[in-house]
Amino acid sequence: MKRSASFLRRMTGAVLAAILVCALSPAAPAAETDTGAKNWTRTEKNGYVTVRLNVPDYEKLTWSQTQELAVRYSDDKTPVPLCSNFYRGWFYVTVPAENATRPLEVYQGTPKEFADCVTVWQGHSYIDVPVGTDELYLRGILRGDASGNLNRNDALSRAEAFAFITRLLSLGAPGQTDSVYHDVKPGDWYYDTACAAQAAGIAAADTNFNPNRAVTRGEFTVMLARAFRTLGWLPESPDAELPYADGAAIPAWAADAYRDLSVRRIDVSTIRYTGEEYDANGDLPAEYLAEAGKPITRDEVIEFLYSVLRFLPCYPTDEAIEWGFDTEMPVIDGSTSTYPYTVALYSSLFCNPEGHPDRPAKHSKSFYSYDRLISGEADLLIISTKPTQATLDKAKAQGVTLELVPIAYDAMVFFTNSANPTDNLTMKQIEEIYVNDPYNNWSALGGPNAVLVPYCRNMDSGSQAQMEEFFLQGREIHPDIRRETTSVTMASVLTDVEEAYRKEPLTYALGYSIYYYYQTASQILLSGDTLKLLKVNGVYPDDRTIADGTYPLSGYNYAVVRADEPSGSPAREMIRFLLSPQGQECVQNAGFGPLTKTAE
Repeated sequence: MKRSASFLRRMTGAVLAAILVCALSPAAPAAETDTGAKNWTRTEKNGYVTVRLNVPDYEKLTWSQTQELAVRYSDDKTPVPLCSNFYRGWFYVTVPAENATRPLEVYQGTPKEFADCVTVWQGHSYIDVPVGTDELYLRGILRGDASGNLNRNDALSRAEAFAFITRLLSLGAPGQTDSVYHDVKPGDWYYDTACAAQAAGIAAADTNFNPNRAVTRGEFTVMLARAFRTLGWLPESPDAELPYADGAAIPAWAADAYRDLSVRRIDVSTIRYTGEEYDANGDLPAEYLAEAGKPITRDEVIEFLYSVLRFLPCYPTDEAIEWGFDTEMPVIDGSTSTYPYTVALYSSLFCNPEGHPDRPAKHSKSFYSYDRLISGEADLLIISTKPTQATLDKAKAQGVTLELVPIAYDAMVFFTNSANPTDNLTMKQIEEIYVNDPYNNWSALGGPNAVLVPYCRNMDSGSQAQMEEFFLQGREIHPDIRRETTSVTMASVLTDVEEAYRKEPLTYALGYSIYYYYQTASQILLSGDTLKLLKVNGVYPDDRTIADGTYPLSGYNYAVVRADEPSGSPAREMIRFLLSPQGQECVQNAGFGPLTKTAE
């Protein structure tokens, strides 16, 4: 990261030469601001409060200017450490509860030019610092030494490491007169740091603090995890794998910290290149290492801290606050193919949506998600198919009625190998293929002299439910097809059909899926344009023919709730949101077909 010092001086003296101040008391009642959104607060764990501050006239600022905005207390001008970057006109600021009544203000800060990071070339000064240096300095977390140096390549001592963490959390000394550590005495510069870290549970209550011993990468990773667990921002992820080539060497006491942070996209790894041949993307082969026992440098600490501040806190957007989802989200499940809806919803409603405790890592598939809704484990399904008769019978047996609301267009589609000259099947032919299995050659369907291999989906799939709706009507797929060519996942049916192609004897397969899933997955899973969609009854499936219903296998994706779901509940509000203009934009962003008319 390089910037010209002279350019910074010009920029600072421009539009924001006068301090940009937004004096706002976090304790003030909700009131309309100039953006039309309400003031917002959230109570965190262990006595912290998060507030949202508006930046006045932020539309007039350039992107560069917004990057050097910061937040401080109005009374003594002390910067607030635990603060987001500028986001959609707002700052999200977390302060100790005892500071919740102190007014805050947004101001234009000036990054520090650390003396040992400045290079002068042809009369211009350039600064080369780790990513996040400016932000951590403006928040008062990073200071440098007495000579104005960053010392970016120096190993960090335990006292320095805990100083970073206690500044981040605004932890002051708890007031005791004697340290619990034998090697920490009043008058030591790290005395308050050691006492505060131990009282908060971030430093262990050992006999010695070992202030001058170098901190390892593993130890600092644990410090980071403990700090953000203090706020309730780092849920445990016991089932996640450690994404490091040296994961087996991570000490047991550090493994949970590495695992939980990596799930939230917090990169605490180093990279080691394992070859010299570039791949198709222009990258060298590499592996990622934790190197938990290696001393950590100030450079690495800065990047670790900045990564956590960027990617860990989950903040609501205006839409989430407007619809009440900042307070509670429904438990969402659904089909494999509809998981992009859930991703799009959380991305629209939250900053850093991966950190939201209710965001599911995946959907449970159609069959099992209906079970979860019936049992009350899920509040809302986003589903690609109507329930099967077996699901309806199960719901009825438990006194549950299912309510389906269309939220987007979709369709069942059939596909074959691109080399197959066949481009159309009738619904009657499809029914005959899968119910009676009378054909072993495409020529019997008006196609080439080539072996026909029909693939079906497993019984608990959404695609199977669509097959039942459109073609089976209570009958079963022929047992030979079911036994020999069942694809067990939505992804595998595409690759199964692709790989079934043979030149000797000439062989083309047939498969089926959901239109919008096919459109996305085929670009990711297949090795080129190896498959093609077929017309059905002479109509090719596309956005237009699916939306106007001329494609005969057109249908909807649905939001599904139990009929007894109370009015105004998060699940009911999510359906209203999905049918709103913002929600239909999420539908489109998820790669599906938004409704042309919004249902009441």
